[in-house]
Amino acid sequence: MEGILSSAIDPQEIMKFEKKYKKEEVMGQVSSTTAFEYAWCLIRSRYSDDWKQGFSLLKKLYEKERDGQAKRDYLYYMAVAKYRLKEYEEALKFCDAILKVEPKNHQVKELKEIINRKMKGEGLLGMAMIGGAGLVVGLGVAVIAAVAATRK
Repeated sequence: MEGILSSAIDPQEIMKFEKKYKKEEVMGQVSSTTAFEYAWCLIRSRYSDDWKQGFSLLKKLYEKERDGQAKRDYLYYMAVAKYRLKEYEEALKFCDAILKVEPKNHQVKELKEIINRKMKGEGLLGMAMIGGAGLVVGLGVAVIAAVAATRK
């Protein structure tokens, strides 16, 4: 787990997926798979601007996705991006939104523990516990609605 939070991808890999993304963009239709692959590469870059761009792509994918499982995946990787950006409170909100729907999700629980340890080490845990309850509830409701819609 810590590896995906701190390791950097080879710039050649990013360029490969960027080329694929740009090609589809020129053709007028970027597939969700291509956008996700590119976003995943960006959030594993060495550069914070890439992390921000990757987060933005994931957010767009999340907003237009109807499948509950895919939405959960996007939320997870958005949490990873926010962790890398040192926006720990936001990362926790994404984790909590997933855990509202999947309380036994071990991957998300582990990510949340890592974020909490990092915040404790940086003295930020108390502030995170106080703020942000509204966003967590809102994201949780959205994920629950998406999962319910896919089960109909």
